Amino acid sequence: MSDTVRSAATVVLLRDGESGLETYLLRRVSTMAFAPRMHVFPGGRVDDRDYEVVVEFTSGDAEALALRGSTDVPGIRALYACAVRETLEEAGIELVAVDPGGRLVIDPAELPLIDHWVTPEVEGHRYDVRFFAARVTSGQAILSTTEADEAVWMRPDDALTAFRDGFLPMLPPTEAVLRHLSGFASAADVVSHAPTRTIVPLMPRRELRPDGTHRWILVNERTGEVLIEDVRPPHTRETDGLPMEQP
Repeated sequence: MSDTVRSAATVVLLRDGESGLETYLLRRVSTMAFAPRMHVFPGGRVDDRDYEVVVEFTSGDAEALALRGSTDVPGIRALYACAVRETLEEAGIELVAVDPGGRLVIDPAELPLIDHWVTPEVEGHRYDVRFFAARVTSGQAILSTTEADEAVWMRPDDALTAFRDGFLPMLPPTEAVLRHLSGFASAADVVSHAPTRTIVPLMPRRELRPDGTHRWILVNERTGEVLIEDVRPPHTRETDGLPMEQP
């Protein structure tokens, strides 16, 4: 068990395919220390360099964006810088170009926060992950990282079916985001709906009952408020991608 929780950003790339909405998934190589063999969206942890990037927002209020992301203003700017950097590093897509003044000028309406998950306390490596959404309207994503060995565009429903059939291993937060995406017909619909979605840091927590048995609940990681009682236990450990052992 680890008390260290690292801030991270993930970008859910979206495009309109011939059969409807598609998203981009990477398969992490088996040698990764965290989530090996799992299918994930492009992303990674926030580095010190992300705090050094000058990020300006063209819409919205920085304080409000920070509050929505359960962080402070430097934190939300670093998260956006990380999201842009990781998408370029892992998928070859430049979401936002650095302007002549060396700044990232970002419109949060085009790169909205759509979800927020925190690794359970029972895990060995823990991350505080914000999920952003971005439409891909031109160009082609390319696998540009050694941390993954396969990449695919898939309809969310097809990805969920492949997961249930045992062909597409993924972490519980990825599954949850795909279920959210499955309710939309287009990339524009996902992005336009994002501001209306309530975002809180969701964390599954294992709790001991008075009779000595355990249950899982879903809590707001910042406040400890119980959001859902008796949820399904996480099916996969995020640290090593193995099945979650239940006591």
